[in-house]
Amino acid sequence: MKKDQVQRDFVIADSVLKQKADELIALIDRDLAEFSDRGYNAAKKKEFTEARDAVENFPSDEQFESVKMNLTAEKDVARNALEKTMRSIFNMAENVFGQMGARYKEFGNAAISQQGDAELVRVAKTMTVTSTKYLTELAGEGLTEGKITTLTAQREALDIAIDAQAKGISDRDVATEDRIEVLNNLYRLVNKYAGTGQDIFYETDEAKYNDYIVYNTQDGLPEDPDPTKL
Repeated sequence: MKKDQVQRDFVIADSVLKQKADELIALIDRDLAEFSDRGYNAAKKKEFTEARDAVENFPSDEQFESVKMNLTAEKDVARNALEKTMRSIFNMAENVFGQMGARYKEFGNAAISQQGDAELVRVAKTMTVTSTKYLTELAGEGLTEGKITTLTAQREALDIAIDAQAKGISDRDVATEDRIEVLNNLYRLVNKYAGTGQDIFYETDEAKYNDYIVYNTQDGLPEDPDPTKL
C-alpha cells in the first residue's frame, strides 16, 4: 500500500513558527507558577525546546534542492562527455560501413540525443562491444583501444552519476517529509501551550491572555479584525 504523503498541519511560515516557539518558551518561563499548576515541568520544557531546536537545526529544503541540482549538473556533464565520444565513433562507423549497413547498425541506435539516460548507457555498452569487434576496420578512421577505454570509462561515469542523482532526489523527498513531521510536532506544542496560556489567563489578565494568541497565518498576524484564535 502506498504511504500517504505527509502534509503540513499549519500555514504559518517555518521561520514564524520557530519565532512563536521562542516567544512561548520565554512566556512560560515568565508565568511558570501558573503553568506548573497545569503540569508543566522541566521534562516538558525540555521536550518543547528540543522540538524547537530540531526545526532550527534541520537542513532547509533549499539545501537539499541545491544538492539535487548539483548532482543533476554532474550527471549532465558526464552524459555530454559520453555523447561526444559516441558521436565520433558513430561517424567512424558511418564512414566505413555506411548508415544503411548491417555492421553500422550493430553499434546501436545513433539518435543518442533523443534517448533517456538509462537507454544511452545501454547503447554505449553495445558500442563498446561492437567497437572492439571492428577495431581493425575502423583504425583508419582513428579508432584506438584507448578511445574504447575512454568510452567505457565515460559510460561507467554516467551510470554512477545517474544513480547518484536518483539517490539525491530520493534523499530530498525523504528529508522533505521528515522536515514536515518535525515542523508538525513543533506546531502541535505551540498550539498546545498557546491554548493553555489562553485558558489560564482567560478573564483574569487580558494582557497575558493576548500574549498567548497565535494566528495560523503565514506571518502570524490576524487575517481580519475578528480573527480565529488558536
